[in-house]
Amino acid sequence: MNRSSSARRIGLRASDFGLRASVLGLLLVLAGCATLARSVFATPTVQLKDVRMKAIGFQGGSMDIVLDVTNPNDYRLDATRLTYNLFVDTMKVAFGEVDKTTTLEPHRKNEVVVPVSFSMQELIRATQLMSQTGGVDYRVTGEVTAATPSGSFTRAYAGTGHFDNIGSVRPR
Repeated sequence: MNRSSSARRIGLRASDFGLRASVLGLLLVLAGCATLARSVFATPTVQLKDVRMKAIGFQGGSMDIVLDVTNPNDYRLDATRLTYNLFVDTMKVAFGEVDKTTTLEPHRKNEVVVPVSFSMQELIRATQLMSQTGGVDYRVTGEVTAATPSGSFTRAYAGTGHFDNIGSVRPR
């Protein structure tokens, strides 16, 4: 093997190494940007706004839970999934999930309607508690998955409030 073919091989390896180093550097920068974006992403806040009964039967029923979801970020979020669990006192009364994309405008309250189902037993217990005390404390938990300019994020959320027997909802 002569010197020039050896130099060409070394040159190819050196340029190949340079290309690999550049790609690796680019991947590290992109990973750093994604990590930074995740750290500046603020989780939306969720509050119960209203409960609308849709259907009721012997086994249970369905209702729409109306949520006020506030996007605290400086950019629009496209919520691609939202789960919802409603607890009255310590019992889980309703649950639901929305899989359609909902746009959350920056620094605004956005109304999101979540269809939920419940059993008749859960409804009776919640109604009994409400009639005894004039109202019930509630807790809301779930997860929201949002598509952002930096990728998708799934974050848990939780909130508490009070629902009285005249239909007034007060977040706490």
